[in-house]
Amino acid sequence: MPKGPFGLVLEGLLVAVASVICAAWALHLWHADLAIPLRYTPVDDTKFYLMLVKGITDHGGYLSNPSLGAPFGQKLFEYPQGGDDLSLLLVRGLTLFTSDPALIVNLFFLSTFALVGFTSHLVLRSLGVGAPAAAVVSVLYSLLTYHFFRGESHLLLSAYYAVPLAAYLFLKVLDGAPLLARRERPHNRSTAWLSRRTLTTLAICVVIGSDNLYYATFAAVMLLAASLIMLAVRRRQTAVVGLALVLLVALSVGANLSPTIIYRARHGGDAVLERSAAFTESSDEGFSLRLANLLLPQPDSPIAPLREVAAKYDRVIAPGYCEACYASPGTVGSVGLLWLLLCALGVLVGAGGWFAARRLLRHASVGVIVALAVGTIGGIASLIEVFVTADVRAWNRISVFIAFLSLLAVALLLERLLEWIFVRKASSRARYAMAGLMLLGVLAFGVYDQTGASFVPPYAATARQWRSDARFVAEIERRLPRGAGVLELPYVPFPEGYPETPVGETVATYSTKYELLRGYLHSSTLRWSYGAMKGTPADWSAALAGEPLAYVVAAAAASGFDGLWVDPAGFDPGKAERMRAALEALLGAGPLESPRRDLWFFELRPYLARLRDSAQGPRLDLLREETLHPFTVSCNSDGLLLFNPHAATRTVTLTMHLLRAGDSYSATFAGVADRQASDFPEAATLTVSRRLALAPGRTRVEPGIDGLPGGAGPRVLYATLTDAALAGFGHAGDATARSLVPGLTGPPCAGGGG
Repeated sequence: MPKGPFGLVLEGLLVAVASVICAAWALHLWHADLAIPLRYTPVDDTKFYLMLVKGITDHGGYLSNPSLGAPFGQKLFEYPQGGDDLSLLLVRGLTLFTSDPALIVNLFFLSTFALVGFTSHLVLRSLGVGAPAAAVVSVLYSLLTYHFFRGESHLLLSAYYAVPLAAYLFLKVLDGAPLLARRERPHNRSTAWLSRRTLTTLAICVVIGSDNLYYATFAAVMLLAASLIMLAVRRRQTAVVGLALVLLVALSVGANLSPTIIYRARHGGDAVLERSAAFTESSDEGFSLRLANLLLPQPDSPIAPLREVAAKYDRVIAPGYCEACYASPGTVGSVGLLWLLLCALGVLVGAGGWFAARRLLRHASVGVIVALAVGTIGGIASLIEVFVTADVRAWNRISVFIAFLSLLAVALLLERLLEWIFVRKASSRARYAMAGLMLLGVLAFGVYDQTGASFVPPYAATARQWRSDARFVAEIERRLPRGAGVLELPYVPFPEGYPETPVGETVATYSTKYELLRGYLHSSTLRWSYGAMKGTPADWSAALAGEPLAYVVAAAAASGFDGLWVDPAGFDPGKAERMRAALEALLGAGPLESPRRDLWFFELRPYLARLRDSAQGPRLDLLREETLHPFTVSCNSDGLLLFNPHAATRTVTLTMHLLRAGDSYSATFAGVADRQASDFPEAATLTVSRRLALAPGRTRVEPGIDGLPGGAGPRVLYATLTDAALAGFGHAGDATARSLVPGLTGPPCAGGGG
């Protein structure tokens, strides 16, 4: 291979191509239609990333989207994606060639294999690893089980191309390398430090701080640890350089997150969006890192004995959702990890030989120990979550850092084997053949071991669902005028759904959070109610969801929505059928059904015309005003907090849905309940209504006061506030429409409130 920067880049490009070819083989990409997402199931977050990409293609950016959160529009300032700005910039570059969000997502996902392989190879070569060994382990690093597990469901986490760069800085700080250097003959003092080496280091820090918030955080923590180690061994100058790198990464992250930082400074943080620490959220510790998962095979290994070993462990230790189960660096990488752990042990006991001779191995072993100390269950990460920020909660993802260091050790072991081969007394052709077979064998085994049939997307099923949704939305757009609004049921908070969801007919039972994006993803002319940030004034439909169905439909029509989208999968099957019958009776027409009969659409314009001509017509303006600027109820351990957003005192009806004393429910973090709907018959719930005069602003209602049960009595499941002047809308339609509640208003209260 040619030497110099051009030669290294050429090598990296060849590795990138090899990575994409291997990924295409693992994904059986010849069966794919790249105009359809590789994943489109209800149990992942792919639709969220399709939403971001479509927002960029339609509106030039992702922070504001007038097509979602109708009628106010979606604002994502409170949900920071700025830590991924470099990846989103690459997405924007793809929009120069196509405006198809599915194609863009697919192309970007495939490009992540190329980017990871490219940066890994450049870093390994810069660390002194030979080209053949570096190429083999770089391809394997791009094909980590972690990568396929993330896939398009965690699209931006699949782009871990900055991790090798972070590992490079960490190792160089431990080595005491001059990462920041003065120019030899500076023209003036202000540019004295702008040497090529300094600018290269600065560029690396900017890339790390712009790739992904998780990877930037891991980099900062690892660099901080390296700086403290250097300080402990009295290498103060190197420690200062390490701290400077931490600062540069932090400044880069801050610059990328500046829209969110400025927004929060002006408007204050949104408590509803704050996440709980992952270690307390998940009883199965699915977000935590375990050393065993790094050493054991991946759960879906194509090698049966390895798969059985992993399955036996996971059934006992992590029977629920388990990200860490896919933290394995592969069998090849596990060899490197074990070698690094042996190196660390050798250093501790003062072993000499190869342990002491290879500084790079010693430093890599230090990196593994630091990463394990930070990310494992009960490690330093738990302190960061509780006392610093819970926004970075899944510390098992530091496994990609460990995997790189482990594969670096493999590369050094391969180098040693190559040296042994080439000192043998054999012909030159035989030595090259032995070396080539060894490298190809390691590569082939590693690729086969790290992939598997479970990572092949269900192309046929996905295509059927995608095309059904596309035809359904096309027919809706044909019926409605441009810019028409569509209200979506059930109500699901955006983003991330409910933190915990009780079971029963009163609550939507989605197993995921983003199913209501299906309409928007295929639409070009309509506005959709879903997507307003929870806890913000734009999230007006949260207060509407707990009202009777007849009231909900009237409020939607009065508020300018021309259609009603219903996803029956969001409800208990029996409730879904009763809702359909009630809507048909109320609206006087049956729904338009999707080709797969899994979605319903009802037009609201004829119904609105009848409302205007009825005795309720004069109250439509009031209904619209109080629907879009609603009274709200929030729950906590002190009772209920009522909010009147209007300037005058209003007479309202507080309706509380209660669980009888002695009845209970439990829910897991993932929103999949421990108990079934049959455990909660309707007879187990009570409905209590109180009429009261509600002053402007906030009013607290404490347990045992104003008719709210307290002590050991019934507990509040959820509550609604309705203007007494509008109560008649809730009694329109047939008996089912008058009593059936289509959803839950806001997060459930019964977990501890009321």
